[in-house]
Amino acid sequence: MPNKKNIARGAAIIIYILLSILYVIWRIGYTLNADQMIASVIFLFVDMVTCFSAIVFVISLWRRPVLSIPPCNDSKELFSVDVLVPTCNETCEMLESTLRHCIDMDCPHKTYLLDDGNRPEMKLLAKNLDAGYIAREKNIGAKAGNLNNAMQYTQGELIAVFDADFRPEKEFLSRLTRYFHDEKTAVVQVPQFYYNTDSFQHRRLFKNKIYSDQDMFMHLVLPARHNWNAAYWIGTNALLRREAIESIGGFPTDCVTEDILTSMFIHGKGWKTVYIDEPLAYGFAPVNIFEYYVQRLRWAKGAFQILRSHNPLFQKGLSLMQRLFYFSSVSHFFEESAKTVYYLFPAFFFLFGIVPIYPYPPVIVGMLLYFGITRLLLKLITGRHTNLIMNDIYSVIKSFIYCMALPAFFFNKNIRFKVTPKGRGKSISFQGIIGTVIIFGFNLAAVVRSVFNLSVMNRLGVLGLIVFGWCLYIGGIAFSACFYCFKPLIKKSNESCV
Repeated sequence: MPNKKNIARGAAIIIYILLSILYVIWRIGYTLNADQMIASVIFLFVDMVTCFSAIVFVISLWRRPVLSIPPCNDSKELFSVDVLVPTCNETCEMLESTLRHCIDMDCPHKTYLLDDGNRPEMKLLAKNLDAGYIAREKNIGAKAGNLNNAMQYTQGELIAVFDADFRPEKEFLSRLTRYFHDEKTAVVQVPQFYYNTDSFQHRRLFKNKIYSDQDMFMHLVLPARHNWNAAYWIGTNALLRREAIESIGGFPTDCVTEDILTSMFIHGKGWKTVYIDEPLAYGFAPVNIFEYYVQRLRWAKGAFQILRSHNPLFQKGLSLMQRLFYFSSVSHFFEESAKTVYYLFPAFFFLFGIVPIYPYPPVIVGMLLYFGITRLLLKLITGRHTNLIMNDIYSVIKSFIYCMALPAFFFNKNIRFKVTPKGRGKSISFQGIIGTVIIFGFNLAAVVRSVFNLSVMNRLGVLGLIVFGWCLYIGGIAFSACFYCFKPLIKKSNESCV
């Protein structure tokens, strides 16, 4: 019997969906500025994109999580397991720790190091640890090609895949293999947890509260997708059925995010996926904006490749909800890039006179009310899994990074797979910070100009005050984003002064 909390949550979801639909209808019919139609259409389009994404997101949360844990039985004896650790340029120190953790897992298995760097020291490392070693002369197809090559030399019914920096817990296999008693299960996935909670994507908010910009995805989005058989492989920390991979012709190599494309093809063939929200593997998150930029740019490019060449809406074999959820996942990167409009247009209002809505106070008040009410509803629906302000700060950082990936959608160009340089290279990336600096700069300029032109503010009335408040908020979160990006330089400067 549903409790009061679930009833309130369900009611909030219904209200959120209805409000969003009514908002879009109202925006189309009553809020466009005929004198600045181009800016109005752009702003309306971004509103429609974000509303669609939000509606799909809350729909995915309608079903409550239900995960029945199969009995242990004798699963240790039923499946042969190969553990694959692909590598390209990671260090021996990192890989030695990963391989030791893989070898120490509790079920019978064979661990293989898949070396796309074809390095003698890696061959020696594998030999010393009694792990298999598989290398190839040409790394065609990047990580997916590496895994496909390894499948030719291995025979395990199940395949565990770990990135070079992820280390499984001892009970990883015994916890996951039991789900494969269901013959239609193709993938069992667990979240990415991290050792380095002082990384770029982590922020310590309180004494015992650490924010990660991956938390919402790992602990809310994927568990919700599981309820619709739409959770997907995230590239590491997973156990996959060989038969399922072979049924789609191997890991697809025409996309730099082979994980989500593999999952989409698997679901198209009628297989099932399982997501278990348990800490069964730990890795290392990007430590600075440079590593973060490389990683997120690759993810965005892969998503745009999928949108262009394998649009989920037209993928054969998927259910309606699977189509919507996959489309939402890959279009998320477009949505985040489009949010640059939200971050810049308020400043453009004061600096260049751009007014993308009908300049009538009730219009901007109506938009403000919708924004406030839907954020409150979203917090009610998602509970502790979201921190809306921190999400906004990281959204500012990601928006321009994802904009830089947009050519992958428009041009059918071969995109090189770039490994996230964990612990190596520079700490600051010009491409990674330029967007954040631009957003902060424009909003700061708008605030300063408004403060020194109070007569203009008085003339604009309620409209000017609300947009000014918007600029203050965006400028504040952009300042925080800039601080996060430059923090390694600030820290290094302070250390050199000591």
